[in-house]
Amino acid sequence: MSDSTVDGALDLPEEMRHLTAIAGNMYWSWNRSLRRLFERIDPVAWHSVGENPIALLKSLDQSKILQLQNDVEFQREVSDAYETHRWYLHEKMETWFQKQYGQIYGNNLIAYFSAEFGIASCLRIYAGGLGILAGDHLKSASDLGVPLVGVGLFYRRGYFSQKVSDDGWQEEHYPENRPENLPLRPVLDANSGRPLLVSIPLGHREVRVRAWQVSVGRILLYLLDSYVPSQNSKDDCEITAELYGGDSDTRLKQEMILGFGGAKLLQVLGIKPSIYHMNEGHSAFVGLERIREILEGDKSGKSFSEAVETVRTSSLFTTHTPVPAGIDIFSPDQIEDHLSWYHERLGIPASELFSLGQESQDSKNFNMAVLAIKLSRDVNAVSKLHREVVKKLWENLLEQESFSFEEDRPAHIKRHRRLASVTNGIHIPSWISDSMADVYDQYLGNDWKDFESSPEMWSKVTEIPSEKLWKVRCQERAKFVEFVRVSCSNHSLLDPDALTIGFARRFATYKRATLALSDRDRLVKLLSDTEKPVQFVFSGKAHPRDNEGKKVMQEVIRFSKSESARFKVAFLPDYDISKTKRLVHGVDLWLNNPRRPLEACGTSGMKVLANGGLNASALDGWWDEAYSPSRGWSIGTNTMMSDAALQDKQDSESLYDVLEHHIIPEFYDRTSGIPMKWVERMKHSISKLCPQFNTNRMLIDYSQHYYFRDTN
Repeated sequence: MSDSTVDGALDLPEEMRHLTAIAGNMYWSWNRSLRRLFERIDPVAWHSVGENPIALLKSLDQSKILQLQNDVEFQREVSDAYETHRWYLHEKMETWFQKQYGQIYGNNLIAYFSAEFGIASCLRIYAGGLGILAGDHLKSASDLGVPLVGVGLFYRRGYFSQKVSDDGWQEEHYPENRPENLPLRPVLDANSGRPLLVSIPLGHREVRVRAWQVSVGRILLYLLDSYVPSQNSKDDCEITAELYGGDSDTRLKQEMILGFGGAKLLQVLGIKPSIYHMNEGHSAFVGLERIREILEGDKSGKSFSEAVETVRTSSLFTTHTPVPAGIDIFSPDQIEDHLSWYHERLGIPASELFSLGQESQDSKNFNMAVLAIKLSRDVNAVSKLHREVVKKLWENLLEQESFSFEEDRPAHIKRHRRLASVTNGIHIPSWISDSMADVYDQYLGNDWKDFESSPEMWSKVTEIPSEKLWKVRCQERAKFVEFVRVSCSNHSLLDPDALTIGFARRFATYKRATLALSDRDRLVKLLSDTEKPVQFVFSGKAHPRDNEGKKVMQEVIRFSKSESARFKVAFLPDYDISKTKRLVHGVDLWLNNPRRPLEACGTSGMKVLANGGLNASALDGWWDEAYSPSRGWSIGTNTMMSDAALQDKQDSESLYDVLEHHIIPEFYDRTSGIPMKWVERMKHSISKLCPQFNTNRMLIDYSQHYYFRDTN
């Protein structure tokens, strides 16, 4: 497998070298003028290579290159795009961070560890919401100027590509991520110029790991990779091959590489973060590596417990998990097999190491979330409701660890530990359609993206003419319908003028994808209405080992193929970032009906907001704090029943009722062809929710309450 660099792999004429620089930084993934430039080269090829600029440039033959060289207008566009790229990276100095903290914290750095990052569809190192959030986190850190470095893993086969059998069963395929075709650069040893390697003990052997660097705007992301055939066994080369692949032992090894290897890589590179932010418990081993660094490098003679306290004061743990089943748990034998070197090297009892992952003395297994909690100054949930769930889930442990549950207590006391919440958001420029962005340029100002969390800026949405918003909404719906028809090879599928409802997410049973199918007669009656047509588009993947989730998906797919749902229900396969964008640009209504309170936050519904889509959701996660009658619709109530079947029955009744008596009538209540009440609701949704549920606001919250809280 080739490990050639991006720059060395692209042999372009001098006039086109700027394209290489632009392609090599993921800033193109959220700057529409840069994306348009690559699409302009060859629209068909751009989409066929998965919107991957490196692969696109490598696919150009000499005749195409010559044509582009002689295209004066294209060369001007390249020059303008490069100036945009260069200005953003090097000259846009007056960032939010510079204005807020630059004088005090200008030399500080946040290390953000995550098992997955979703930045663009061509870099397949993400599975779902956790990775998408992590990618958006980096992008907003870049926009705001927050000094941050990302650490993750490079998966040679990434997450699976989904195919669906004729019977509706999910099949997994793992296409290869080839570094030479991606915007990656190898991290090189400063002395030898060869790939830098770090050693990670796994049991009583060493695994050598290399690293790749991804430029995400102003932010650097380092990805660790065990594929080093000259140094590692075949089995060890496979450790980081697949995201969430393999058995429990493979997961443990991956998390050791992420935590131990990530911390060691930063040390070797001379990077000294002031805060280590663990995005979920997968990266909790970073704390153990930092403890080792202190004990083996600190001449002050600190004890193990003192080193734990030192690490704790500069660590933050964000948990996304509302149920114990979603947490990585390892047996005592696994921990001893793979981590015996740790307690032997530091001269501490094995029991002292193991206790860091025990919820209580009676706990039989090693829990990664417990490790993260015990090694963190702060723990934060990802929505207000989720905070209450986390409190209930870990109440005894958090009390034992002296955490405060009072979210509004002063945060500036250095040793004060607390459980609080920062509600997730989305990076709006990454998810908005070009058409809606053009509207905002016209009515909100060309710099609206710089004020993503400003209520005053978003309030101007009310001044946009209703006919303008509705026209864009109809255009985007029509484009989406055409995309679904092509993707599903069915040119009769869906109606470009019908109310289009989207449901797309991981197919886990608690997300209840089949809630709308629970009363088939009632649903078929809605689908058969020719005066007020309604149609559904489903998409998503089930975890490869989640057969129950696959069965839920199979039920949806089978229904979509039935005579009663013909041309009215579609399943869009192989859900990824690119298809997410198509969905959130095109649907009128985003449907979300998890079983409360099992959705920690959820961000899919946020992505439709700036695109003019509306939400109908269970009062769970972010929607529990976002909902009001003027912005969308609620499914069910905020009560939680112990009887899941009864809860599902009542929520399905609520869903049908809100569709039949509120959503559908309002969509088709037209004045001069425009649903005035619907568009007014769109304006309320955009103006009130966009400034709140975005990652700029989220990063500002993290900065003020966690990253740089000691100055507040």
